[in-house]
Amino acid sequence: MISDIRNESLKILETIPNSYLVVSASLYIITASNKFLEATGTTRDFLKDKHIFEAFPDNPNLPDADGMKNINASLQEVLRTKEPHYMDIQRYDVPDLLNPGKFITRYWEPSHTPVLNEDGEIDYIIQHANNITDKVLRLAELAESRKLELNALKKIELLNLELDVLRISELEHFKNENHFRRLMDLVPAKISTALPTGEVTYFNRHWLEYSGMSFENLRDYGYHQMMHPDEVESFMIGLAAAAKSGIPFESEMRFKDLLGKYRWHLNIAAPVMNDEGEIIMWVGSTTDIQKLKDEEQMKSDFIGMVSHELKTPLTSLKAYLQLVAFNAKKADDKVTGNAVEKSLRQISKMTNMINGFMSVSRLENSKIIIELSTFLVSQLIREIEEDFKNTTSSHPIIFSYINVEKTITADRNRIEQVLKNPNRKCCKIFT
Repeated sequence: MISDIRNESLKILETIPNSYLVVSASLYIITASNKFLEATGTTRDFLKDKHIFEAFPDNPNLPDADGMKNINASLQEVLRTKEPHYMDIQRYDVPDLLNPGKFITRYWEPSHTPVLNEDGEIDYIIQHANNITDKVLRLAELAESRKLELNALKKIELLNLELDVLRISELEHFKNENHFRRLMDLVPAKISTALPTGEVTYFNRHWLEYSGMSFENLRDYGYHQMMHPDEVESFMIGLAAAAKSGIPFESEMRFKDLLGKYRWHLNIAAPVMNDEGEIIMWVGSTTDIQKLKDEEQMKSDFIGMVSHELKTPLTSLKAYLQLVAFNAKKADDKVTGNAVEKSLRQISKMTNMINGFMSVSRLENSKIIIELSTFLVSQLIREIEEDFKNTTSSHPIIFSYINVEKTITADRNRIEQVLKNPNRKCCKIFT
């Protein structure tokens, strides 16, 4: 009976749309969720019965690779204390099975949670390996393009934005409800289930602690009452769309905590279907992202402040150069006039770059402004060539391009930034 319950619990973990790896107390792989297999490019048959570090060795091409060491230290802590252990963001590349010897870049936010048997010993360990590679690389690229401190990425405490949406088949087939609820309390998210009618049947421990209510009180109060009024209508529209399509509805929402303060969450409402395509239950997964929202606001405020401070001296410098240009023209000093004209052009470009810094917050809110204009591509490239030759004397610079007088309509400043960035491949931009 216990073995059947254990096997059914593991089977449920395999179908949960989040990234889980299950290992024995001796660190041999028992199973993995479909999401984990997708993130690592592996199969369940390939991983089963392998030691975790045989299946996932360090990337030999990464000199400072420490994924194995850090993951092992966390697992040993769990084995010693029999308590969950949470880790900072880890760079831990995975082998590319389609290209032997190659590795796929991966960033994870891992945690390890022990599941104990009736004797109080560790039966197995659940590794919640949240794949945040896209998020980290996007932040790294944004920081690089805006010349921010790359070391700040190491201090980012990303919350679990992947969330643990539980696609569970009919609960009556799960024979031990207490075991199921204990398992759901271990999942690091607020989990709820409801009937197709919307009547809530379960809130896990995280929901009850957040609301400060008992299950009955929270059910009767209605967790919809905890939503911010501005988001209730869109949530109901999203639920209706999810019920029709069968696709989980994901949204950022504010929920009121036990002190009456609204906090931002990433919420997923997932309909669970039977073989006939009928909804048999709803599963909700909600994760607090208030800290991430606060950090984004602080970053946006910082960029705005620095950009403003940079524009003040540039404005004064531009005024001085315009005065020099006026005197040079009056004295018919063409050499000085030409140099000042180029300097003014560079100041104009620096001003545009600073305005670009101020667009970071607009970019993150999908409100970036594109300033379109019509210009000759060849003229832009000639200006870039001249800039490089005027500012670089230690090396000869050779430009090779097809000199086609082609007019395009685009954001001229952003096209110039792309062409002048040596870290980007700019071939065949104009076709």
